Amino acid sequence: MKKLWKIYKWGSIVIVTVLLFDLIIVLFFSFYRPQIKQADAIVILGAAINTPALYNRSLEGLRLYEQDLAPVMVLSGGRINENFISEATSMQRTMQKNTSKPLNLILEEDSHSTYENIKNSKEKLGETKSIIVVSDQFHLARATIVAKRAGFDDVYWSAPKPSYYKKSELAYYYIREIFAMIAYIPKFILG
Repeated sequence: MKKLWKIYKWGSIVIVTVLLFDLIIVLFFSFYRPQIKQADAIVILGAAINTPALYNRSLEGLRLYEQDLAPVMVLSGGRINENFISEATSMQRTMQKNTSKPLNLILEEDSHSTYENIKNSKEKLGETKSIIVVSDQFHLARATIVAKRAGFDDVYWSAPKPSYYKKSELAYYYIREIFAMIAYIPKFILG
């Protein structure tokens, strides 16, 4: 019985330590903003179409593009089924409605996860060395780490202000993200 209790105790300590470490990483990327220098591309990660998340991510990417921080944007996100447009196409439409500036866009319409967003965007961009990842605050840590593992030398990150979320929704997404970070550990290690 003592041995079982010892395993339980140490297992609990490890789990709590991992969760706290993930929370610190997620919060760091959420609230720290690097000084964005000129990058080769802006990669905007998808979200469900017709949601404030996708709309605001699109506008944040457009804002960075209009500041001439990168010459091209990759709009990354697939479709939930063949009856719907892709997340990438939805972002493209949002941007076209909100600017008169010509847009240099690459649509990546095959991804259905953060890992696929980054992997497929890397394939579209080829030898590109630096990117700015755009997503929601709570999602930036995972996206940035995956981008570094995918082979981008310099990864900057940005997010719209999360005013379109209720506090309870944000709490839910932060908790969900902590567990998503744990699920992504093999991808962080193996690339």
